[in-house]
Amino acid sequence: MPEFDLVIRGGTIVDGTGIPRYKADLAVKNGRVARVSGKISPGGAREIDASGCIVAPGAIDLHTHYDAQLN
Repeated sequence: MPEFDLVIRGGTIVDGTGIPRYKADLAVKNGRVARVSGKISPGGAREIDASGCIVAPGAIDLHTHYDAQLN
């Protein structure tokens, strides 16, 4: 039985703490982030290749309209 429900592999992590973004794997168990690491092994029940994608917690709104501030 896999240790995690989901492993998101090779994404660029933006965690909202202000530290620079970094590439890592992210594991989810029971609907919560369980681990963030350079390489997570063993895999999860489901795996997603996030190469070239940003991985961020749901509390961070990456969708913005900067032009709304222009007059």
